[in-house]
Amino acid sequence: MDVVVSVWRPWRTATWPHFISIEDQVKAAIAVQADAIAIKGTNKTWVYGAKENLPWPYKAHSNDAMEQEAKAQSLAVDLWCWVDCKNPATQATRVKEATARWNPRNVKLDVEGGVAKKYAYNTGAFLRSLGRLYRHDGTPVKVWLQSYRRPDLHPIAWHKWLTYTDQAGIYLLEGVAPQAYYAGTDDSLSDYARMLRAYDKLSLEIHRTFDWHVTLPTYREHDWQPTAESLEVGIGFLRNELSDRLKGVDFFRLGWLMDKQLEDVRVMLAGYDWGNGEEPEPQIPFEELPEVKRWGIVGGDLRRRGVV
Repeated sequence: MDVVVSVWRPWRTATWPHFISIEDQVKAAIAVQADAIAIKGTNKTWVYGAKENLPWPYKAHSNDAMEQEAKAQSLAVDLWCWVDCKNPATQATRVKEATARWNPRNVKLDVEGGVAKKYAYNTGAFLRSLGRLYRHDGTPVKVWLQSYRRPDLHPIAWHKWLTYTDQAGIYLLEGVAPQAYYAGTDDSLSDYARMLRAYDKLSLEIHRTFDWHVTLPTYREHDWQPTAESLEVGIGFLRNELSDRLKGVDFFRLGWLMDKQLEDVRVMLAGYDWGNGEEPEPQIPFEELPEVKRWGIVGGDLRRRGVV
């Protein structure tokens, strides 16, 4: 089972008020048995978190620094890219640039929101512009649709995304990586059962059986956060129902996962048996890692610069 932890704005965690270095952020991912770190590759029409776009380019706080440290510690790197198809050719170009820059194994296309629904008719144009992505060694990058957990409730041209093929007749997308966030409830089992039924219906409609790389919640939202029990039950259900079609899981996101209030989740993940035949054991004691505090600011006009 491939285990990934996603990061977002690692420079914000590395600077005031948290001061948790890129090195310690990577250690936290290792402590929960991650095989890879996923960095945000694009923010629609720009490459995201590149060192030259940050207000302190001389600091080792960028996605470039995260990629280098992850690989130095024998972790792989994946990308998640925010796409809404409003500017299909430009957005596809930025995904290709991010892929060339960070050389990921997987690229997950985060397609959601009102704009993505409005411009769903541009999906084919985006995919034509994107084409097949390749790593530096010439092997294909696996591309996943990282969108809603309920395809029956959100019109984003699902059929086009999951049936589009290249010139050789091979599907461009490996499969789905739904954002399986059961926010507001602890009943992950019922929520995931509904999700699988909706995707099974979609699979029948397009006459395709696809693979899964599910995105799971390790964050807090208002008064809700996942419990270790609900997350473990949900993972077990997905593994049982999807069997060998479940290629991996992606925990969103690292900054929150380091929060003291999610300690039970960290401990569960550190000891979880992913079926690799080895006794799970955290490589970094949690007490050696700094804790993220949930307060702080984002200064300047960083949003307009493609930073946040």
